[in-house]
Amino acid sequence: MEELSQRQQYELAFHLLPSFTEEQIEEKRREIEKLISKEGGLVGRYGEIKKIKLAYPIKKEQFSNFGYIEFFAPKSIIEKINRDLLANEDILRHLVVKKEKERIAKPKLAKPKTVPMPETSRIRDSETAGRKPKEEEIKETEELDKKIEEILEKL
Repeated sequence: MEELSQRQQYELAFHLLPSFTEEQIEEKRREIEKLISKEGGLVGRYGEIKKIKLAYPIKKEQFSNFGYIEFFAPKSIIEKINRDLLANEDILRHLVVKKEKERIAKPKLAKPKTVPMPETSRIRDSETAGRKPKEEEIKETEELDKKIEEILEKL
């Protein structure tokens, strides 16, 4: 058996028939896990299977029980797993995708853009250019600066 480091991580998403009971859904999930294990895969975690409304009908069904399973497996067995899942009539549709290593991207701070000032602002600024700012304006400016600092720290 291959080492875990030689296996790729995959995710299998599937739609089961909407008419299944809770017990049948769990049984089908276990069947899928057994199929993966039988072929040499190692099942990781799985998501709760939920009944959803489909955006468009699949095999004339408007609803399905949707779930997913994450697993590690050698690349060579994915085709066999796909064939076995296609042959299963209880599965409306499925998709196996290779998962990439998750990367956490650091947010980039946008550079401030220089925007030309409208004509009305230029007139207003030229009228007030000779006077000192009022205390109210200074306080408002300081409050705005503090809020901007808080927002930037959260990023």
